[in-house]
Amino acid sequence: MSALASHVQPPAERDRTAVIEDRRQIAALLGRVLHARSLLSLSLGEGEQCSSLLLEVSPLRGCLLIDAPFPDIPLSPGTALLISGQLDGGRFVFRTSVEVPTLASSGDLLQLRFPERLQYRERRGAFRIALPANVALPASQFTHDGMVFRGMLADLSRGGAATVVTGGRGAPGEELQCVLRLPGTSLQTRAEVRSRHERNGQLRLGLRLVDLTPAQDAMLSTEIAALQRLVLRGRRSH
Repeated sequence: MSALASHVQPPAERDRTAVIEDRRQIAALLGRVLHARSLLSLSLGEGEQCSSLLLEVSPLRGCLLIDAPFPDIPLSPGTALLISGQLDGGRFVFRTSVEVPTLASSGDLLQLRFPERLQYRERRGAFRIALPANVALPASQFTHDGMVFRGMLADLSRGGAATVVTGGRGAPGEELQCVLRLPGTSLQTRAEVRSRHERNGQLRLGLRLVDLTPAQDAMLSTEIAALQRLVLRGRRSH
């Protein structure tokens, strides 16, 4: 049995486990891992383990760059690795192998083969769709303590969303007033900030939608289905 499927999950968990083989989807999920600076666990077999951070995702070159593993374990080209970690309450796992050390002057980076497949166990109760940049949605609006700012939705589910903003506010546990701009309508609601990550002058907020009415929930389901069609059409056009 594959190590990717070595743990038996109860039906509710198994239904939310996806094996991703689309290269763009893998790159998008690993981009989120990079943005969140999630810790990677590297397993070499026979109980040997070390930790690292993802530094670069390069699907076009077919590789990943990671920081020098800790503790320091010799990793020669061709060494097989099983890499796992946590992201937004879920767990990802993929197989890869060491390629060659990079040409970085510090010499402390490691180049890995881009994974062919990745398993991600989603622990949210609702399916969440990632929104690539080519899905042209209007900017959504958020208000925190009287300050109004705008952001682009990065993903969306019936229970939550992520948005990338510039100059925004909000710490985990705080509430925002939201106007989410969707393909066919706008949704006005409240949201609790669940996570906050800053990178290159941009702020990514993970949100939990609060007190949706049954009508809003039904509308959100319709809009998510419409977004799935938009994303699918965008993939087919490339």
